[in-house]
Amino acid sequence: MKNRDIITRRLEKADGQVEKLNYFLQRGGSVEEVKEVLTVLKEAIQDAKSFVQQEPLGSNEING
Repeated sequence: MKNRDIITRRLEKADGQVEKLNYFLQRGGSVEEVKEVLTVLKEAIQDAKSFVQQEPLGSNEING
């Protein structure tokens, strides 16, 4: 995969933003509904990371 590192960094950034959103929502609001959405988002992010890690390295990539 040509953009493995970029995709991984973007997913990690999105994961951090989900955590930040969770922190802000703990101060008030419909927390239960949002927590459910956050759980789904985190699972999706983890799945994407897993798929990226399973992608075979191309000839132009260095094994990290």
